[in-house]
Amino acid sequence: MLNLERIMQLDIDYLKSFSEMEEWKEGALFYNKTIPTYYDANHAHIWRKIDHPDAFLQDIKDFYQSKSLIPRMYLYNVEDNNSCLDALEKNGFQYEDFQDDIQCWNGEYVQLTPNPAIQIERVTDTNMEEALSIEMSISAFGEPTLIKQAFEQTYHSPNFTYYLLKLGGVACCTANIFISGNQGRIESVATLESYRGRGLIGYILQHIQQQSVKLGLEYLWILPISEQVAKVYAKANFKSVGTITSIHAFTEGKSIKEIRQDA
Repeated sequence: MLNLERIMQLDIDYLKSFSEMEEWKEGALFYNKTIPTYYDANHAHIWRKIDHPDAFLQDIKDFYQSKSLIPRMYLYNVEDNNSCLDALEKNGFQYEDFQDDIQCWNGEYVQLTPNPAIQIERVTDTNMEEALSIEMSISAFGEPTLIKQAFEQTYHSPNFTYYLLKLGGVACCTANIFISGNQGRIESVATLESYRGRGLIGYILQHIQQQSVKLGLEYLWILPISEQVAKVYAKANFKSVGTITSIHAFTEGKSIKEIRQDA
């Protein structure tokens, strides 16, 4: 069974690396006024029981509107917060539901065919622009200007390490690992469109797995955004350990599903 508090703590540590945070008894509110349209940086994450839904939702709206931000919220523990679901529309929120797969590396390596044309480097100031150009080409990550701003923040954080895969000297695949305590989470896995379908992701994932062993991490997580992506990660021995049901609520702007469809 998933330990929701453990998963949420890793998520909190991750979000704090590029957002400000205010802790409430129901969860945590994240914001970054310098990148107001960057969804990941500007959401409330609520996973404990809400006692007074109408007052709570108004407080959420007041908090974000006071910072000139759109009120947005992820609501977990949905079964304990049905009264809040009933209050969303009345309080001006649209919402969508998700069943998110959570995958964890099982500690075993997949046997990959050696390919001398593949070179994997840690991203440094020397090759940072190459890695950034790959991330900025992925529409699912968001607007290129937002990607650049977010990249510059996380790249300089000691909790993140970025890797760049080159094939025949051409930079074509990136990924990073976020580390907090004895846990790591792989983020921003990206491959240039013209290089997809060649199994390159498997090589960069295995490299990060190897690094996680060297660092003595107990858990290495990855969160796929779709069933198709989950199958790709499963080939690298990231096994599903359960799903988390959540509600994404927002007062205006695009839904997460719309953004993924546009990508």
